Amino acid sequence: MTKIRSFLFYFLLLVYVSGSIGMVLKPSFFLPFTPISLLLTSAVFLLYQPITTWRYALAFSGVAFLGFLSEWLGVKTGLVFGEYWYGGALGPKIQGVPVLISLNWALIVTAGLLAVGSVVSHPLLTPLLASLLITGIDCLMEQSAAQLDYWYFKEGIAGLHNYVGWFLVSFLGAFLFFNPLHKGNFRIAVYILLLQVLFFGTIFLSNRLPL
Repeated sequence: MTKIRSFLFYFLLLVYVSGSIGMVLKPSFFLPFTPISLLLTSAVFLLYQPITTWRYALAFSGVAFLGFLSEWLGVKTGLVFGEYWYGGALGPKIQGVPVLISLNWALIVTAGLLAVGSVVSHPLLTPLLASLLITGIDCLMEQSAAQLDYWYFKEGIAGLHNYVGWFLVSFLGAFLFFNPLHKGNFRIAVYILLLQVLFFGTIFLSNRLPL
């Protein structure tokens, strides 16, 4: 199992590095692989976590459900993140919300908890700091979300409303499920968050630097 996990991690690293470059040079080729990349990221992350314990599995699923519910309310009402809609890059949708977005919420909230929890372990402070970290990553994601056909805001760009919503939803998930989710392999959580920053950061910089 250790060899399999190591192989999949290095393969994931290759996917992110090539994807970061590919989305800049030939996005039309790499964009359809987005759902597969998200599934691979989640699979690698969970292989390093105690997903076999029912409390962990239930908590991870709880964050996923909370994320999907917040996105459904957001798309239908505009109250959570502002007025926005999803493109086609994230795969099949239910009620206008990609199914995989729930998995992304669970992944990033849990990874944020583990990353922060490796430094500060407190039932209130850790979820608070993790939510700030997650919102910061979302801020980077928003710079290229429309370009990648992820989602689109009515105003053209994400406003303060979106970031407040991201902070509140991530804090609620991190706080409610702190006990089961803050224990695990924090290194893989940090690596995956860094890969997210690498991917979206590369696209962000490519749009602002002369190539």
